[in-house]
Amino acid sequence: MPVVLLPHPPNGNIYIRELGRAYAALGWTPIYGAENLLEGNLRPDLLHLHWPEEFYRWRGEGSLTARAEHFLMRLHALRETGVRMIWTVHNLAPHDVADASVDAQVYRAVIDSVDAIHHHCNCSIQALADRYAIPAALPRFVRPHGHYFSYPNDVGREAARCELGIPLDARVFLQFGQIRGYKGLGLLLKAFDGLELPRKFLLVAGLYNPPTGPGAWRERARLAWRKRTDKRLLVHGRAIDSDRIQVYMNAADCVVLSHTAGLNSGVAVLGMSFGRSVIGPRLGCIGETLGEENNFTYPAGDVAALKDAMLAAAQSPNLPARGESNRRICESWQWTAIAAAALDAAELSG
Repeated sequence: MPVVLLPHPPNGNIYIRELGRAYAALGWTPIYGAENLLEGNLRPDLLHLHWPEEFYRWRGEGSLTARAEHFLMRLHALRETGVRMIWTVHNLAPHDVADASVDAQVYRAVIDSVDAIHHHCNCSIQALADRYAIPAALPRFVRPHGHYFSYPNDVGREAARCELGIPLDARVFLQFGQIRGYKGLGLLLKAFDGLELPRKFLLVAGLYNPPTGPGAWRERARLAWRKRTDKRLLVHGRAIDSDRIQVYMNAADCVVLSHTAGLNSGVAVLGMSFGRSVIGPRLGCIGETLGEENNFTYPAGDVAALKDAMLAAAQSPNLPARGESNRRICESWQWTAIAAAALDAAELSG
């Protein structure tokens, strides 16, 4: 069987596991792990990259520049042996990085190395082209982010709220996923505070990455104080196990994203997969993924607009129906569609 190398951990981001299973369904053997790329452990038939920064920012020895150079050397070595390469664009640059000069060089080199680029939405094509020089002859294709139906989903709304200690009659907004600077938790808290809605409740769940830098201690202290004193706020600032995601999703009336930067959001697709309506910014692929029929979008970074979107969602008479429509839409977002399109673009589908 032909081999596809997905040089990322399958147990870190479920995206990689699901895509690997899709390749397997098409008759390919998926191999995982950054070490198989960085150490040159095998020569695959296809290399499918996702987050370039993983190979020099998240691991390795030596300086950042040395690690980046080693990663690009391994790409060049595989390229020289005729390995076909695909890159899925998740970000235009790593999140929350003060100096992205090395990343810009790496991203440009990745673009020059791959045989095709996969985007999750149409606006991603232009966003990447606005930032980097894209060869005119380089194939590009669009396939939506795959659904998240593989997560367990058998805990009902009442049981989920009882477990979390949330009143059954509360209007619950959920922010889910890693709590990082660009996710805009401060923006969301301001919008929530200004929201005039009886029985409002904000649930925040995900690994907390505390802010750093001058004055960051004040933000950490404010959040710690609110966690202890605000009965309308519940923060679980830790990684959520995969079998527990359903508890948070099913306790919520809707999912809210408050990103101030970024291109894609797996949480938007996660909320839709769980049959929830999603509030999100018109930012990159997020707005294009959500659309306006079942979800509520607003200009990124606008506190008043976010507050209005939250109020519109809470007052919507058909919010559950919107969420169910989202779930049906996700049924067409198949992982095998991404794998099949990647093989076609790499001229390996024969």
